[in-house]
Amino acid sequence: MVITMSNYLRLGPMKVRPYIFLLFFLFTWFLTSCYEKKPPTPLLQKKVNTAIVTDNKIEIPHKINVLHKGISLTEPVACTLIEVKNDKKQPIAYYMNVKSVVCGDKRCRVDLIKIFWDILGGYSHVELPDGVDLEKDEGENFTNDDYTKLNIILSDADSPLQNVYKHEIVSTIGSEGIDALTGATILVDKSSYVEGAVWTCYSIWHWIHGDTKQILRNITGDSFSELQLKDYLKSNKKEQQLFALEQLTIRKDFSKETMTLVSEIIQKKPYLVKPSIPYLNNTTNSFFRKTMQTLIINSNTKNRLLCFNEILKTKQPLSTSFFESLDLNYSSLTFEEVHLLLKIFIAKKLTTNSIKNKLIELLKSKHFLTARRVYWFLKNQKLTKEQEKILHQFYKANQERM
Repeated sequence: MVITMSNYLRLGPMKVRPYIFLLFFLFTWFLTSCYEKKPPTPLLQKKVNTAIVTDNKIEIPHKINVLHKGISLTEPVACTLIEVKNDKKQPIAYYMNVKSVVCGDKRCRVDLIKIFWDILGGYSHVELPDGVDLEKDEGENFTNDDYTKLNIILSDADSPLQNVYKHEIVSTIGSEGIDALTGATILVDKSSYVEGAVWTCYSIWHWIHGDTKQILRNITGDSFSELQLKDYLKSNKKEQQLFALEQLTIRKDFSKETMTLVSEIIQKKPYLVKPSIPYLNNTTNSFFRKTMQTLIINSNTKNRLLCFNEILKTKQPLSTSFFESLDLNYSSLTFEEVHLLLKIFIAKKLTTNSIKNKLIELLKSKHFLTARRVYWFLKNQKLTKEQEKILHQFYKANQERM
């Protein structure tokens, strides 16, 4: 039935009113269906922390300057990093609004995206504006599989993308319709980027793993108490231990209590020896010497080499007593360890008669390269007559191999 003015007057308002409500309902349903929002992609569903979406969050902006490899290697970019705190004023996350593509051939649309980190600078997720999808070549939107792959790529702090410069990426559309990488010595596997979106992957990865990571780690460190850092150091979580060592070094916390704790922890956790070197090198001389001696005796070859290298480079003063009092079995050392040890003796002028006697024993080593290396070192040292006699005998027996 058509609602006209004549019908309205003939039927009366009470009989026509149901039709009006029906028309209003149908019109509302039509508008709602036309503007229904697109469901979010898997990458957008992940949340950093439930506390972020509560009313108790506190957001603090930090004006920062960062270098982005895709923009410039010398000119920093001004950005605003947002620190998210809970109701106890403790940091729980960070985020920053950035452009999805900062370089390239302008084939891909540039969108403003939001990157989230955890409080130690670890990548959490990327958030896109409602109704926006990242774009590949030829205006094609990312698929769910593309988002999954992108998330894996962005989570890899050691991605091959870190070693690529923007001028080494050339967008060439081939038979597969994908971006190609070029360069005489640059080779990036397809697993390192989403096909058709290498610029996007490259841009976002460098936003995540560039200068911003260390800046926010320092902001978190400033908010931590000494007790919190020590709790992190004593935890069994590697990332927390690394963070604690880093921040204790920055704070120059070289109290006797803290140094003792660091020494105890790194002896139990061999993977902490290398990251502890900057801390140890800034401690007191007596603590440095004692800890290095302990590590040299008890460490595996890899960590012993790290210690030898640090002793070679350190500005900490060392006396001949450092190695004379070191209960180290020279015959158990590898060629690389002996070679570094001899370099230390030369650079630091730490050779004594007792050390020479220990080295003389290495002329009997079953590893000829080690024995020969020791021979040429001792050849340039002032020796006793007995030591010279042993050295001469070694040369005579191995003359053809010298």
